[in-house]
Amino acid sequence: HESKLFGPSAELGGAGTHTLPPTIQSSVPLPPRFRDTGWRHVHRRPRRQGAGAEIMLAVINQVLSLSAEPPLPVPPAWTPLPLGLLAPRGWALEQLLLQANSLSGYMPLSTFPGADTVNQSVWVGGTAAPKGGTDQWLPYWANGNVPLLMLLRAAGPAAVARLDPAAQLGPVVDRMMQYVLGHVNRSKSGPGAGWIGPFLNEPGDTNGHGLWDPLNMCRALLMYSEGEPSSRPAVAAAVVAHLTAEARLLESDPVYKWAATRWPTFVQVCLYVVDHVVPQFAGARAVLPLGAAGTTKLLMGASRLFRAKGMDWRGYYNGSSAVRFPTGPVAGWNTHDHGVNNAEGALAWPAMDRRLGAAQGEADAAMTLVLSRLDEYQGQPNALFCADEVFCGRAPHRGTETCAVVEAMASLEQAFSVLGDPSLVDRLEALAFNALPAALTDDMWTHVYVQQANSVFAGDTHPPLSEEQDPSRRRHSLHYRHVEGGCTAGSADGPAEGCRAHRHSLHDVPSGEDQTANFYGVSHFPCCITNFPQGWPKFVASAVLTHGNAFAVASFLPLNATLPDAVGGGATLLIETSYPFAGEAVLTVSVPQGHSTTAYLRIPGWAAGASVNGQRAANGTVHAVPLGSGLATLRVRLPQPIRVERGWGVLGNVSSPPADAAVVRRGPLLFSLRPAEQRRVVRDYRRLLPYRPLAVDYEISTREAWSFALDLSDLGALRFEPLASPGWAESLPFSTSEYPFSVRVPARLLSNATWGYWRGTNITAQPPASPIDCDALPSGACGPLEQIRLVPFGSTNLRIAVFPWSH
Repeated sequence: HESKLFGPSAELGGAGTHTLPPTIQSSVPLPPRFRDTGWRHVHRRPRRQGAGAEIMLAVINQVLSLSAEPPLPVPPAWTPLPLGLLAPRGWALEQLLLQANSLSGYMPLSTFPGADTVNQSVWVGGTAAPKGGTDQWLPYWANGNVPLLMLLRAAGPAAVARLDPAAQLGPVVDRMMQYVLGHVNRSKSGPGAGWIGPFLNEPGDTNGHGLWDPLNMCRALLMYSEGEPSSRPAVAAAVVAHLTAEARLLESDPVYKWAATRWPTFVQVCLYVVDHVVPQFAGARAVLPLGAAGTTKLLMGASRLFRAKGMDWRGYYNGSSAVRFPTGPVAGWNTHDHGVNNAEGALAWPAMDRRLGAAQGEADAAMTLVLSRLDEYQGQPNALFCADEVFCGRAPHRGTETCAVVEAMASLEQAFSVLGDPSLVDRLEALAFNALPAALTDDMWTHVYVQQANSVFAGDTHPPLSEEQDPSRRRHSLHYRHVEGGCTAGSADGPAEGCRAHRHSLHDVPSGEDQTANFYGVSHFPCCITNFPQGWPKFVASAVLTHGNAFAVASFLPLNATLPDAVGGGATLLIETSYPFAGEAVLTVSVPQGHSTTAYLRIPGWAAGASVNGQRAANGTVHAVPLGSGLATLRVRLPQPIRVERGWGVLGNVSSPPADAAVVRRGPLLFSLRPAEQRRVVRDYRRLLPYRPLAVDYEISTREAWSFALDLSDLGALRFEPLASPGWAESLPFSTSEYPFSVRVPARLLSNATWGYWRGTNITAQPPASPIDCDALPSGACGPLEQIRLVPFGSTNLRIAVFPWSH
């Protein structure tokens, strides 16, 4: 099991060990499947062969004739800065360095579980069998670690010098990109011509992986070319060739399951090429064999064809299609109710539809439809929606997969870019500052597969019922088998007909993932360990955007940015802030002589009374500030009052009342009770060399009381305490043993009989319906009034964030 990219090393390994080198070889032998004759693959059904050039031309003509919609994409509201122009500072830089020097950065040169999906990937000549029958894991990893490296390089030599030399993130990424570019299928005809990476799931892919798996690598290559301009011609040629190959396969390939639900990803990559690659290489036939106009028509047509053959997200959410959005927990596993598919597909659909020609009002209405349905039936205060694999309702002891968190973030980032609605960034920040840090231990060496708003035990809870007795105990084998529990399986030619009804659970039984996969560790199914790295880098990279001679600050993160020449003649921006750990930001904009620009500052919806340089700025808007030449200082103040939200938890029905539970927020942060932890290592991987002592599996529990009901009889009694704990610092802003500030809340401890554990496990039961009438309960059900301390949700591994309440 030696990767062709990460060659052998005498320094590592030993008898009976899985070995990997600490260095990257510059000369790489060519595996058979990378040779110019095309990838080795298995035909799953017949396909026309031969006469490659003629077939390619015929398919292209068919794709181009499909649509009478606008020939060019609708311009986005804003365009993110290219990587290389934005340099993180302050706590944002510290968070990116922490990620680079821990689990994310070390995976290519390690052998703990999950790391092999990166360093033994067939993408780099490895021989390890891809888990799940796909080749998506290395593209996932690159999709996060390429922008991570580009941001750190943009931050300057001092930041790069702080990268752990043992991880070798820079050389690893550079060699990886070179290897992928050097092993594009160069055959002139046949179904694999021009394909990037392994061709394992093509042609005739019946699982929906083949058309989707390479797209994250296309994204990674394009991001790499932003930060490393010398690579742009090679990257542009490779990505255009690959998209042309996908357009060719779309003529006959089935599009369903994974590819069907994630069709917006293909559209996004195609439109990036139309927006950026085509103008830059308009006259370069080596990059654009069809020319600028021909390439644009091909990619626009292919995008519309993929959309037409893919998931009908509009019909799913408005109830007009055969497969419909569930209004409760889903009992059977399936791809259309899958949380990550909805995060990557449904949340991205309105923006990509807009760019393909939909009216602004239509796209805005579609986004409102998706978010309102998620809020109403699947809402969670920490993670946007509940999906411990598939949708799981509103109970706070149900979980959300980490992949769903980062994919939802990415979709919201591009949705704001296209649609320009500032409320989308409110939702984005709620994920970035709460769910994302809560998905990892504060050192970022271990992650959780699913996180819950209420969880006082992170480990295998040993439920008393077997999988046969309790069908909800879905296990990760379903990832491999792709068992469609929500409807009848389809044929090789397409999805099944008549999949109209979901088998909804009548109770909120925690899934197998909730019961066995909410531990912090490295041995989970490899999707989240390879996919979580995109969260922080893409969030930071999306903070500043441009349009014409204007720029927008979507999130007030500490950073430096050099704007393109079209914006104020190459104006520069410095943001000094500790936001979200403070409510102020100071922006310094330098505009060259003879130029001007306009700054658009997003004011969060919760920031009533916000101001810019002392002038009121309406909350929930993008506040415009015209700027002339010279130096300008913008002082932004964002008041952050404590907010109590009710109505969380299950909705109830004719036989049981709604939970009407409460959460506490301040600014973009959700607050939670953090009981003291007891942590033990249940598995280490010292036999897998080189040994990474922090890459382990934990069990985290508590002996402290947690079943409190908030006393909301006087909201003025909730008190913000601005004093940080003694050890808190911006170098570790989401420390799970410290806090930057806290909220004190009056509460009463409820007895175990009133609110305890689910079925004798370590999973919290649903909060009892509120309001709690302590006078009507048996003696001892409610304890005396006391003050409890709530801390930011992102600073917890164990927490209670959704509370019952009393008057």
